[in-house]
Amino acid sequence: MPMNRRSRLYRAGLMSGLGALVAAIALFAAPSQAAHADSGCDCWIVTPTSANPATAPAGTSEVYSFTVTDDDPNETLETLTFTAPTTEFVITSATGPAGTTLSPLPAPSVTLTLLPSNATSNVGSSFSVSITALAPCTSSSGTWSLSDTDSLDNNEAVWSNSTPLSVSVSGQCSLAFTGQPAQTAINQPIMTGFNSAPPPVTVQLLDASGAPLDPSDFSAGTTEVTLSLQSNPTGATLTGNTATSSGGVASFTDLQINLAGVYDLAASARGFMPPATPSNFFTISGVIQPCGSSCSASQSTATTTASVTTSSASNDFLTLGVGGISLTCNHYTAVSDVAAFGVSNASGGSVAGVSSTVTLTLSASAVASSPRPLILWQVCYGSQTPFPSIPGTSGTTTIGGTTYNTGLLLPCFLFKPGHPEPCLISQQKTATGGVALTFVALGDPYGRG
Repeated sequence: MPMNRRSRLYRAGLMSGLGALVAAIALFAAPSQAAHADSGCDCWIVTPTSANPATAPAGTSEVYSFTVTDDDPNETLETLTFTAPTTEFVITSATGPAGTTLSPLPAPSVTLTLLPSNATSNVGSSFSVSITALAPCTSSSGTWSLSDTDSLDNNEAVWSNSTPLSVSVSGQCSLAFTGQPAQTAINQPIMTGFNSAPPPVTVQLLDASGAPLDPSDFSAGTTEVTLSLQSNPTGATLTGNTATSSGGVASFTDLQINLAGVYDLAASARGFMPPATPSNFFTISGVIQPCGSSCSASQSTATTTASVTTSSASNDFLTLGVGGISLTCNHYTAVSDVAAFGVSNASGGSVAGVSSTVTLTLSASAVASSPRPLILWQVCYGSQTPFPSIPGTSGTTTIGGTTYNTGLLLPCFLFKPGHPEPCLISQQKTATGGVALTFVALGDPYGRG
């Protein structure tokens, strides 16, 4: 008489009573699990392809590909979740079999949901997965990780031969000025337009190849950029100089300097190379005065008061700043601070040929520091346009990357009325023991007594 499964269990003396009954019921109720347990791996094997990069240049996008092979005759694959090497890697896209849907991107991980027709168990079959991910700008390394769900709610997808894909970031991201600072007044927002006109000064984040950083990159929205004064002839203070990047750009909306002068900016961020070149030079004026039919402006330092008046700058702007600039003339020792002045249009362009009358008043202490007869107090003048000067005193000076012609001004009585040259009108002592030098200036000049 044939022996059934329960009789064999009893006769073998393996089980008895209620325990044998429960074991037999369990055995017959779940044949698929029993078969699953006896069939080896019974899993979907995920293998990185040989084309995958072991390093990713900082901030750049790389494609990572995997082969998914069916080695499970008992269940179907429903989802695969790939997680990037670190949370700073950003997955921007992924592809799988036709009809595959993706979890929202960009993100550090992506879940591929497969159509049932694509995931039906077919031992030996395979499909490809391709994932595009951006490397961060920060130095890091890590390993791709994987999880899955299947029709039996198991989680058994494995890397072939236990060799998951490891990736490290190479190279370095960098910075570049894209919105350059323009002339404005002290303690006013420095923008890219003249006289605090927006948009703001900006610094672009660049990937390791020198291209603008993808706005989706992790570093594009988390990098703190700091500006500093590359050239600081006055000991000025720069404020509003820190900004966190957004979309790969750091914008500085309240950048200010408290002293007049000519400056340029440097930029820095942790882990980033600084800009290959500083920002453009720009002027901070003490005063930017809008002009009607005529206008005037004045400013003072401890040694020098400068007053400028013009009647030929209608609808333009008179600019004046004292101090912060170095200007010398051959065979002359100047003791006052430099007065930088000029006339600009609404966009900041210099209005050439505009005539201004300027008075530099030197303090008594400045005069006492260099005793000389009144006739020997002169004006050391600088202009981009050549001009006649006292013989032997001419030369050139570079200010903010621009070359200026320099020299001591000749007296105005040597020129005919209506002359186009700058010249010295008068030298006078002041009631307080100082010296006042009055002269005619043209264009975009500098003056120093």
